[in-house]
Parts: sequence; C-alpha cells; structure tokens
Amino acid sequence: MGIEVIQMTYKCVFSDIDGTLLNSNHQISERTKNKIQELYQSDIPFVLVSARMPKGMSYFLDELKIKEPMVCYSGGLILDENKEVIYSKGFSVEMAKRLFEYIKYYYQVPVSFYIENRWMVDEIDEGIKEESKITGLTPEILDLTNVQKVHKLLIIADKNIIEQLEMSLKEKFTGLKIYKSKDTYLEIMDESVSKASAIQFLCDKMKISLHQVVSFGDNYNDLDMLLLTGKGFAMANSAKGVLESISTHTLSNDEDGIVYALENLVGE
Repeated sequence: MGIEVIQMTYKCVFSDIDGTLLNSNHQISERTKNKIQELYQSDIPFVLVSARMPKGMSYFLDELKIKEPMVCYSGGLILDENKEVIYSKGFSVEMAKRLFEYIKYYYQVPVSFYIENRWMVDEIDEGIKEESKITGLTPEILDLTNVQKVHKLLIIADKNIIEQLEMSLKEKFTGLKIYKSKDTYLEIMDESVSKASAIQFLCDKMKISLHQVVSFGDNYNDLDMLLLTGKGFAMANSAKGVLESISTHTLSNDEDGIVYALENLVGE
C-alpha cells in the first residue's frame, strides 16, 4: 500500500465512526481506546464526526472516557463537550413531507426521520431492525407534530432500489444533499451540510489552524473532511473512490489504522 510517514505538529483529530473508529465487529479496540485517552490527557481533542444522531455517538465518548464536541448528521448538528447544541442546520418539515410522500408512492420503502436526538420511522422492516441492532437505538413511531426542522432522512433498501431512488430524487428535488453512505443506505440532508464546514466551524471556535488538524475516514461523505484538514487519512478499507482521491492511506479499521497513523506523526 505504501504508507507515508508524515512530519507535522497536530492539535486536533477528527474521526468518522463506522468503518473508521469501529472495527468490523462495531467495537473500539483497546489499543485505539488507549491512544485516544493518551491524546485526551495531552489536551489534543479527538472529535467524532458521523452521519449518526447524537444518541448513536455519545456512548462512544462515554466508553472512551473523554468529553469532546460531536459532529452529528455529517455536519448538520454540532454539540459541545457538554452535549449542548452549538450549531444546527436542517430542512423544513414541508420539504420532508414532500420527500416522504414521493418515496412512499414510488418505492414503498420505510423512511427514517432524524430530528436532533430523535429517530422516527413510518414502518419497521429488516433494514430498520438491523440499523437498530448496529446503533443500539430503538426508533419511535413517526409523528411530526411540533417538529420545526428535520436534520436527515435515511432510506435503507436493496442496492438497486437505492440507486434508482438516488437518481430520481436528484432529478425531482433541489436544495438537498443526496448520497449513498453504503450501497443500501441513502441519506438526505440540506445541501449546505458537510463534515468540512462543521470542522471549519469547530476549528474557528477552538482557534486551531486547519493545517494542525488530522482526520480519518473511509467513505464518500468523508472526502470533503479528508481534503480540508492538514492531513487526511483514508482507511485501507475505504471505498475505492476514496482511496483514489486521498493520497495518504493508513491501515484498516480492523488493524488499528488510527493508531498506526498517529504513531507515525511527529507532534506535540
């Protein structure tokens, strides 16, 4: 693979969760935990950046025994180290309802709604059950009463349906970011939301230069983050297009790729 040793001083680390921080068993290895705790003791923030909702992320911070900000919904919601909302960007309930009606009429698949710390679904199938098992969360029955803003819609379906749905939604709707986070997962958010813009927001707030930031990811929604930061590492298990777009690679999520890269960085 040809892993490069980088000489730089870094002051903050941003990491995706699934396929990056977590191994194939959806766990954080002891070696990775120890490295992150070492960073925390050295006042180097380790910030989780994910398409997940806050509840699907916060228990990892508890497991790691650290207090840091979290970037949820791929940048649509940012919480500070006390889990207070400091940034929120979504789309209107009216837009969410239009999307929902279109998806149900033409594709008849479940639709997940994510609003701050709530996950709501209109029906539960095997895909929703599997997502619940992976995240450890239980969805609520869909009820948009008093909801002002939707952070994300998620559709889990057969990859052929997802491909067709992605194309048709992009033709039909504007002002949205519509992308596959897996072959069977389609995510819909406001077009202005990105991991890169969230990182810029937090770096400005922490008064840290982007050149002093390291990031890790494995999928297409990580690309803007990996390209923005001083050094962005693609995990060896990354999607092919990510590996082709990012010049600096590390070992896979099953080989403690985060630790490997950080131990080849010379910094304070």
